[in-house]
Amino acid sequence: KDVFFPTEDIWKCGYLRKQKHGHKRFFVLRGPSNLGPSRLEYYDSEKKFRNTLKAAASTASVACPPKRNKYLIALYTKDEYFAMVADNEQEQEDWYLALTELMTEGKKGQLDTDELDDGYGTISPGTIFKEVWQVNVKPKGLGQTKNLMGVYRLCLSAKTIHLVKLNSETPAVNLPLMNIRRCGHSESFFFIEVGRSSSIGPGEIWVQVEDSVVAQNMHETILDTMKALKSGGCCAHASPGSAHHTRSASLPVSHF
Repeated sequence: KDVFFPTEDIWKCGYLRKQKHGHKRFFVLRGPSNLGPSRLEYYDSEKKFRNTLKAAASTASVACPPKRNKYLIALYTKDEYFAMVADNEQEQEDWYLALTELMTEGKKGQLDTDELDDGYGTISPGTIFKEVWQVNVKPKGLGQTKNLMGVYRLCLSAKTIHLVKLNSETPAVNLPLMNIRRCGHSESFFFIEVGRSSSIGPGEIWVQVEDSVVAQNMHETILDTMKALKSGGCCAHASPGSAHHTRSASLPVSHF
């Protein structure tokens, strides 16, 4: 259950579990204010958070694994990955919407993500992707011939898949969805087959992810986005039939 405080910069707060060890922590989503920029903080307990508020006032200072990861919320930066686990789908959706709303608030006056996506792989600063997955490109097909092996963020926008190398802000590979012939998954592996018009030529890219649930979610979500592009519509963040999925966003995270 969320707890609300009379502090203007707090958008949302409540208990979530860290993905790695499953420990419950009290998370606080803050918007920009005289106290600092937008950020996500977490504390060992709500009591510690309340004590922090009292201290600030007194000094006048202005995430079995598949089951555990069922309602994952993932935050990405160019070199970090942080994941939290909600107790149910509604809680996951509420936190995801709060995070994306806060990021969108900071982009007022800019074009939205679909307008920013020109279909050729251009990424504007602050772009909010439909989905982001951490993947390991395998030494198979184009992964080997184009020397793409390693850990990447696979970022899905309205018209393009971007493979962004860990610790980098510039995509190593941009794959317009219209260039993808087919995609699929097998166990914890996901693959994309591209045609001759792609920037890296024809062939397949194979990636490995955390488990078969994530691979299936990637397959369904990318397939839905491709269908939406061809039909001229827009697609949801995850397919309705996917019981396990990850909601992703990007925001600084601090532990107190």
